[in-house]
Amino acid sequence: MTGLPPGPRLPALLQTVLWAAAPARFGKVCLRRYGPLFTTRILGFGTVVYISTPDGIRRILRDDADNFDAAAANESIRFVVGEHSLLMSDGPAHTDRRRALMRPLHGENVAAYVEVMVSIVEQEVRRWQEGATVRLLDCFQRVTIEVMIRAVFGITDSARLDRLRVLVPRLLDLNPLIILLPVMRRSFGGFGPWTAFQRILREVDEIIFAEIRERRAALAADPGRRGPDVLSHLLAGQDRVPATDREVRDHLVTLLAVGQETAATQLAWFFERVLRTPGALAQVRDAVRDEDWKVLDAAIHESIRVRPTTLDIGRIALGPWESDGYVFPAGTMFAVSLGLLHLSEDLHEDPETYSIERFHPVEPPSAHFLPFGGGNHRCLGASLAIVEMRTVISTILRHVRLGVRRAAPERVVPKGPMLVPRRGAEVVVVHNQLTAPSPGRR
Repeated sequence: MTGLPPGPRLPALLQTVLWAAAPARFGKVCLRRYGPLFTTRILGFGTVVYISTPDGIRRILRDDADNFDAAAANESIRFVVGEHSLLMSDGPAHTDRRRALMRPLHGENVAAYVEVMVSIVEQEVRRWQEGATVRLLDCFQRVTIEVMIRAVFGITDSARLDRLRVLVPRLLDLNPLIILLPVMRRSFGGFGPWTAFQRILREVDEIIFAEIRERRAALAADPGRRGPDVLSHLLAGQDRVPATDREVRDHLVTLLAVGQETAATQLAWFFERVLRTPGALAQVRDAVRDEDWKVLDAAIHESIRVRPTTLDIGRIALGPWESDGYVFPAGTMFAVSLGLLHLSEDLHEDPETYSIERFHPVEPPSAHFLPFGGGNHRCLGASLAIVEMRTVISTILRHVRLGVRRAAPERVVPKGPMLVPRRGAEVVVVHNQLTAPSPGRR
């Protein structure tokens, strides 16, 4: 069949506005109206074919992956992550870079971060006064930034830590205009979003390069001083020729850009959903008490399914590709919509309802739930993300009892590339063991 699948006939500008203002709602409306394969027109990306069928996603991400360019689909963020980023590569270069990052993001190395994570969470929770309203998204952004720069980057210098705590949120709060419109990536007389972004990026890079130089010198003087963090492993270069300073910088910034905001947002959505589902909350509390990580992981997975932090990942066809009776020409941009896959009424009964039972005791088919993508480009930080979420959630629930600030659920709203709770996952602190006075002091 020639041509493209049906889709909204609205002008490209209006489609772009709807997509930018309410991407989840826009996608779900199109899914219901046109099915799991539809065509949109988005300024900055052009014609985009959405696909959310299990078979189509499997073929693009795994079976026919060699016919799709992942790096070109990520071109709009090259100016952030750098040319050596895992996101900007395919083929042998991608395999090489992935191997360099594999070891420090799996197994014993991830387990080594747990103690630091617990201390970071407890430090944050001590700020929460009983009876106070807390925006969990803000709290988790502080926590995940701290985990990233202390546990993953391994930075301990107090001055650098203090400065990164200020700079990183500003760096990641990207103005969407400089992503969507390349024409905006220029200085307008020293003003504008591009100039502001470049100023922040330069300072972050200066800190990272200074850390790399010092750590390289320390390792050269004493190879036994290598820590468990990602930076130490990259500098040691056990799996390959040691990386250059620029390669190391690009890897670290990629982990920061992809992992920090996603983890914080998903944690906020977890509590927003679970606190409004009393049966699930009781299950999660029991799981934390009994250290039943299968139940807790099921609860985490269901929060990822019902409230994805992003909807799509991009791929560009390198050659003609056939699916569902259509022959797509080379150069077709696909939005592989894992978010719409997870919210499909055909695959998940009552998909908007939060239910741990979807994942425990029996998990859904793997093709119906792909929280970290698939194939060679599956998220490398998946293990770290699950361990971080499990640690943050269990630490909080051991010390604190939380309640919802309002009965009504929080709406999904876009913040840059993220889909966040409209009020930042507001909760009320009912009881906090870490701040409550001892009986003798009452």
